[in-house]
Amino acid sequence: MMRPTRGGSMRDLDERLARWKQAELISDEQAAAIIRFEAGEQPHRSTLIAEVLGYLGGALAIVALWVFIAQFWGRLEIWAQLTLIGVLTVGFIGAGAWSRTGEGEAVRRLSSFLWFLGIAGIAGWFGVFSDQIIDVHDDLQALWITVPTFIVAALLWKALPRLLQVVALIASVHAVVLSALAQFDPSPTEWFGLIVWGIGVATVLLTWGETLQPTGTSYGLGIVAILIGPSMAAGMLDTAWPLWLGLISAAILLAVSVPLREVLLLIGGAGAIFVFLPQLIFTYFEKSLGIPVALFLSGVVLIGAALLIAKLREEVTGA
Repeated sequence: MMRPTRGGSMRDLDERLARWKQAELISDEQAAAIIRFEAGEQPHRSTLIAEVLGYLGGALAIVALWVFIAQFWGRLEIWAQLTLIGVLTVGFIGAGAWSRTGEGEAVRRLSSFLWFLGIAGIAGWFGVFSDQIIDVHDDLQALWITVPTFIVAALLWKALPRLLQVVALIASVHAVVLSALAQFDPSPTEWFGLIVWGIGVATVLLTWGETLQPTGTSYGLGIVAILIGPSMAAGMLDTAWPLWLGLISAAILLAVSVPLREVLLLIGGAGAIFVFLPQLIFTYFEKSLGIPVALFLSGVVLIGAALLIAKLREEVTGA
């Protein structure tokens, strides 16, 4: 059956369904089910227009605010700065809540975008407040910014678990944890890479346990942290053992991707192998074998890894 087009499409469908029912090709229940399905598939122009206008309005507000900050921000009193950011933040969050009462995927995307801007506004407001009103030092100011941002991000993600909301949530978790650790004296900054890795592992586990949604974005953010963390730690600690941690993480991701039938875990494990294997080979063999031999050895190992990953992909996808 051809899908109806816009403009009179449902009337055309009704006529065809009436003929098919008269010919006893379909039952009344089947006709009603087809109508419900096609009506749900029809894009609502007003909804799409509202979404586009919402994006345009948000983008214009950001550009206008950027220009305003560049030209006049320093001339404003502190109360005026806080009021301006506060009004914009409340406006974005309120508009997102209002648009969320509508129906359709486009409306949910618009709400997600507006709430993401609202989360950024929360960070901006507390940044100005902590810097200009209570005048805290830099490390403590980071907590003043990240804790409220995390709380709002968590609440909005709970209400609307969309891509932008889970990005804001997980990013704020990283920011809060690292900001809290920075309060110690001395600050364990050299261990920040391992903290990032640990948050990445927790993110993947929570996603697997269906606590974090949407699944694809949450897996992706966790895998990125697993890739970045050990490399950061190796550089900060000036040692190679975090790279082994990254390689072990890659092996685990590859191993669990098969029983879970999760392609993203397979991709993450493959990415980790391509990130950590060459680093380990160069770390241990660059001086003894030379750069050309180390490069050749890296290539051979990566080819073997690619063949293994291709085999695992067949098992994951069932292809």
